[in-house]
Amino acid sequence: MKKLLSLLLAVCLTAALCIPASAQADKVLFSADVSCRIVLPRDAAPQEEYAARTLRDYLERITGKAFAVTTDDTRPDGAEIAVGNTNRSADEALADGAYHIFFAGETLCIRGGGNKGAIGGVYAFLRTFCGCRWYARDTVTIPQTDALSLPASVDVTYTPFFEYAETDWLTSAFDPEFSLANGLNGGNCRTLSDAQGGVVRYYPFCHSLSTVFCARDKYFDAHPEYFALHDGKRSPNQLCLTNPDTQRIVQEEVLAYLCDHHDPDADLQIVSITQDDNGDYCECPSCKALDDLNGSHAGTNVTFANAVADKVKEAGYDNVAIDTFAYQYTRKTPTHVVPRDNVIIRLCSIECCFCHTLDDPHCKENRSFMQDLRDWNEICRRIYVWDYTCNYWETVCLYPDFGVLQRNMQIFYENNVKGVFEEGNSCEDCDAEFSELRAYLLARLMQDPYLDFDAEMRGFLDAYYGPGGEAICRFLVRTTEKAGASRTAHLGTFPDSTDTLTRFTASDVAYCDAQWETAKALTEGTEYFARVERSELCWRWWKCNNRRGEYAFLRSTLYSRMASREALYNDLKRFGVARTSVARPNRGLTECMSLVLLRRGEKWAKLYDEKYWDFLEPFVLRLYGFLDSLHK
Repeated sequence: MKKLLSLLLAVCLTAALCIPASAQADKVLFSADVSCRIVLPRDAAPQEEYAARTLRDYLERITGKAFAVTTDDTRPDGAEIAVGNTNRSADEALADGAYHIFFAGETLCIRGGGNKGAIGGVYAFLRTFCGCRWYARDTVTIPQTDALSLPASVDVTYTPFFEYAETDWLTSAFDPEFSLANGLNGGNCRTLSDAQGGVVRYYPFCHSLSTVFCARDKYFDAHPEYFALHDGKRSPNQLCLTNPDTQRIVQEEVLAYLCDHHDPDADLQIVSITQDDNGDYCECPSCKALDDLNGSHAGTNVTFANAVADKVKEAGYDNVAIDTFAYQYTRKTPTHVVPRDNVIIRLCSIECCFCHTLDDPHCKENRSFMQDLRDWNEICRRIYVWDYTCNYWETVCLYPDFGVLQRNMQIFYENNVKGVFEEGNSCEDCDAEFSELRAYLLARLMQDPYLDFDAEMRGFLDAYYGPGGEAICRFLVRTTEKAGASRTAHLGTFPDSTDTLTRFTASDVAYCDAQWETAKALTEGTEYFARVERSELCWRWWKCNNRRGEYAFLRSTLYSRMASREALYNDLKRFGVARTSVARPNRGLTECMSLVLLRRGEKWAKLYDEKYWDFLEPFVLRLYGFLDSLHK
């Protein structure tokens, strides 16, 4: 139904904007001869006031004219835009974040539901009818015009596809304006004031059991029985979830937190009761029996979350949900326990392949996840998904997953997922790929999984890279096509750079090189050039690790390869890239590029982590210096 609504809306808006004025009864909102004022409810909520100020500020930037803001206790007088639940139209029930844009007489009404509806409606108006776009924190498109007419038949209704939309791709996703304009409402990466509609607050965001609740530092020494019995000994890394004292402590700590931090005006608050990030699950007789009964370690996990959720509900916290993971060993659905209505199951896709869509029947990596998603949908009314969208092993490397982003988001919605977190690269010191593009596309997809993906991508590329956008688009199309070129080629979340683009030919490499050269030539001397250079780093890294292009043995000499690696190292440092992996803080760059960029697999990585490379580095650098002197 939502897909059909989205398509009908697109057709309606296209027709409204393209049909000549003589064929329909247009209403002039403002022009050289017509002034327009903004109307607020007399007792406007702070969110409605913020929405009206935002509309006024952007309209003044669009037109260069001033727009008055008044309240609805004045009589209608000419062209108006009424923001919020004014008396210019009848009251209507709208869900939180929903909005309705329509004409009531000469007044264009932007009504909103909950804390975010009016603000969302204003940004939708600016996007749909004024052509504004918020591509990145520093890339906002604001067309200039002194006149705007809309068909009297305009009638746009929107209800959010997801109650929770979050991504941590830097840096725009952390920006309040970008987040408001593109529908991000999670509180993990941004702070939005109450007037801005606030955020969906998580406390804490994840991995809370044994770290925040019933913390090991506080309880393990005196009460090891509160913690998991794993491989025959007590581990501080997980809790024993069937121990009644463990349950009591966590319940009390959650209620104590809510006593101090509960927000009764928020539409939703979430407390995370989630396993720590390891496999030390409890194997005590009680936990094992419950898990065996349920055919999954989710048996103890969901039972424990239910017990906490019951206490929260008994205490009267109706807008609070308890969140727990379906992650790794708890991903499989339990057979004898059902999550309470105020429990969120956050299903994690960390094991999946991301060069094939999640519903690709030929991708063995994804079939089990899809089954788990369907099974959780049978027993749980509130599923969230923690999805993965970058290479956590070599974050600076090209990660060609753009071909699955839209379909995967549609799959989430079609399987009744209520919230999505798209995890990416949140660390500026390993930012060498398409972080801003991903932040924008993922935010837009969470707002509408059925939008025109190609148009959104092309719009971003043209705005962000200027004249180089078309060439970069061709590069992304080629790498995306080849990423999923084989049923046997898969792209996980921790791939070595040699495991990406495994079907790339010499002609593919030459083609991609040509696109980057074109992009640089077209942007040299402009503000876009540095953006092109930064994004090319991921391609250069891929070539270097795969010995392709200027790094290939048959196309280069030892010295030229050395010089190319040194140039790559210098450019990475120039752009502030200090490490290669978001998941491995110790994976720092080193001048010894022959070792960093020739490593293969776990063996080399282990040598790196154990500091053998630090020992070898001075000798290799001396060799480089000797070769350099011979060359000169």
